Amino acid sequence: MTLLKQLLAMIVLLFAMLFAGTFTLSIQNTRGYLNNQLLTISQDTATSLGMSLSPHMSKQDYVMVERMVSAVSDSGYYREVIVTDIEGKRIVDKTQPVNLNNVPKWFVERFPLVTPAGEALIMNGWQQAGMVKVLVNPGYAYMALWTSVVQSFWWFAGMSLLASVLGMVTLHYILRPLRAVEAQARAICDREYPVQSKLPWTIELRSVVEAMNRMTFKVKEMFEEQSASIERLRSENYRDALTGLANRRYFEMQLKHLIKTGEHGAVLLFELDNFKEYNTKHGYQAGDELLRNTAGFIEAICKAWPNLEYFLAHLSGANFSVVIYNVDEQEVSGLGNQIANSLLRFKERGLVDSEEVGHIGIALFNGQPYSKILSNADLALGMARQQGSNTMHLIDSGQSGENTTNTSIRWGEVLLDTLQNKRLSMLLQPVKGMAGSERNTILHYEALMRLTDEKGEVIPAIIYTQMVKRHGLSTDFDRVMVTEVLARLVSRRYGDTPLAVNIFPASVQNKGFVNWLCAELEKVPEAASRLLIEIPEYGIVENIDALGDFINKLLVYRTRVGLDHFGRGFSSFGYLSKLKLDYIKVDGSYVQGIMQHKDNQFFIESITNVAHGLDLKVYAVSVENEVEWNLLAGLRLDGVLGYGVGYPADI
Repeated sequence: MTLLKQLLAMIVLLFAMLFAGTFTLSIQNTRGYLNNQLLTISQDTATSLGMSLSPHMSKQDYVMVERMVSAVSDSGYYREVIVTDIEGKRIVDKTQPVNLNNVPKWFVERFPLVTPAGEALIMNGWQQAGMVKVLVNPGYAYMALWTSVVQSFWWFAGMSLLASVLGMVTLHYILRPLRAVEAQARAICDREYPVQSKLPWTIELRSVVEAMNRMTFKVKEMFEEQSASIERLRSENYRDALTGLANRRYFEMQLKHLIKTGEHGAVLLFELDNFKEYNTKHGYQAGDELLRNTAGFIEAICKAWPNLEYFLAHLSGANFSVVIYNVDEQEVSGLGNQIANSLLRFKERGLVDSEEVGHIGIALFNGQPYSKILSNADLALGMARQQGSNTMHLIDSGQSGENTTNTSIRWGEVLLDTLQNKRLSMLLQPVKGMAGSERNTILHYEALMRLTDEKGEVIPAIIYTQMVKRHGLSTDFDRVMVTEVLARLVSRRYGDTPLAVNIFPASVQNKGFVNWLCAELEKVPEAASRLLIEIPEYGIVENIDALGDFINKLLVYRTRVGLDHFGRGFSSFGYLSKLKLDYIKVDGSYVQGIMQHKDNQFFIESITNVAHGLDLKVYAVSVENEVEWNLLAGLRLDGVLGYGVGYPADI
């Protein structure tokens, strides 16, 4: 029961007790007063009548005596009037029925009135001639008592109701700060930090509100400090201090992870010409400024390319790199040529002294060893130098495969044909708990889409993913996957175990898709509560507002949302407090080789602490053995996913 209801109940109880006591006293006092009045009236009437009858009794004029008694009795105020002679013989006996005037019988029985008889002597000179006895009719007294009780009841009832309403309004106003405190506490749990600017005038409530405001500031400050600490750690270990780009360590870690997970893409190396001479001539400060401008120049061109998945790194000195994944030769060649053709702007803007700005070497990769990829990129860079100033050269090792090299020719037709003929299937990979009783408990399954071409050959996800985005078919494939996952949840094929489905970032920002998804979830509310939607961080973090709206709409149907590939980019962690996410999946690049890299361990542990403070679960992917599983359990993660946990299977 709420505090408001408790206080109202107490007020009503007090009023009821006050009413009962006052009401009882009122009845008893009125009853006592009426009893006295009845006694007085009986005696006064008997005395007066006795004196009036004395002359007629002395003359034995009984006719006149009867007339006078009848006149008194017929008034209806007296129940019985009796006149007797000296020997007690009744001369006149007049009786009137008791008229209760609609007074309830139970009331008469519950509150009886005493009607004592009034007696007086009838004298004949100095001798007694008889006696008169008068009994008052109590009907009018009962009527007066009943009227008084009814009026008192309605008066007290009305005042009690009025007092209750006024008390409710007053308490509602007085306790409003407490409701605001409750909302403030709930908001903190929902990763929001509101502050009450209007303080209540009640001293005790003012203290509570001020304490809550201080706590809100502290919680927000603590989260910001933790986030800043983690970001400093990430910057110190993975970011180049001069340019703000990824450093060589991050470059190696991410590229090796992409290779290990079977991704295909390209490594673009860019080198500024004559940088040492530039430093000598203009000074190191100017050289640093040139490096920062170069980093901004490359990043601006990459950002302008739609749906480009990449990261930039400053390797050393005048050497930069762009690692692009899920691209083909045509796309990366276009990017390289655009950068090369734009290098003359450096001279036009006065950033360099010569029109010979730099060279670009590109190596495609698709399963080659790390050292081989870098060797090809260096070789391509050397060949670009031989071709002249501001040139680009691309090397394809020939291992990219037919699917990769031919996608730009007819990939759209293949994808549309796959959709129309429903050549899609689904594999499930388990996400399991970390330790104790949950060690082998399946927390949920992650649904992985598998496509086959017209020959029945499986098309790797790393190949079709980029082409789905390039041909604008993201929402079409997401609809198919969500429909299939919901159907399996409705059939309870896996009991109460939730299913997670990955969707493209473009779908989150597509109003038509979001409306369709909400309509589907509304049809199957029970299944919707067991559906998990996963979105890659690197594809949506620049549009947090759209992601926040998406999450809030799905919360209506109790559908939870998780963030995949968390930590792949260098975005601030502050956005986590603004989103009502259910979990995050740490990018596999931090898990790979975690036994040898203490910094990765500390980074994951720090992320976990912050996430748990926001009531977020943390899962690790790419876990390949028991040793990594045990280590991650010690870092207090909530779940793991990888070949060391369970392989994707058609179940």
